Amino acid sequence: MTTQTQQISEYRNKLASAYRAIYAVGVLGIFLGILALIAGNRLPEGIIFGISFLAFGLLYLVLGFFVQRKSKLALGIAVGFMLLNFLTGIHNMIQTGKPVGLIIPIVFLSQTWEGFKAIQVLKSKT
Repeated sequence: MTTQTQQISEYRNKLASAYRAIYAVGVLGIFLGILALIAGNRLPEGIIFGISFLAFGLLYLVLGFFVQRKSKLALGIAVGFMLLNFLTGIHNMIQTGKPVGLIIPIVFLSQTWEGFKAIQVLKSKT
């Protein structure tokens, strides 16, 4: 019985890592959106970037909320957006030759990927 309890606890931790990573991306997007809007006074593109970052930040926060409630669909959407971000980072790396833009997407993607199995196990146990 103890190993089953430990296993459930481990999957809860994996799910928590997944939705925390999604929340972190959302908060980062909102923060960057606010910075872009502040800088938008100097650069006209800043307003467009700011609104885009704010919108995606809010979307990630909503997705994090639903992942916290064990939604595989919300997790799939969040992972899909993170994969697109990763592919954009690969494109940028090819253009610039610098892999720096891949570090953050890899970290967040690795945190969220385990959430699929965790949701499946936790839904079957309850």
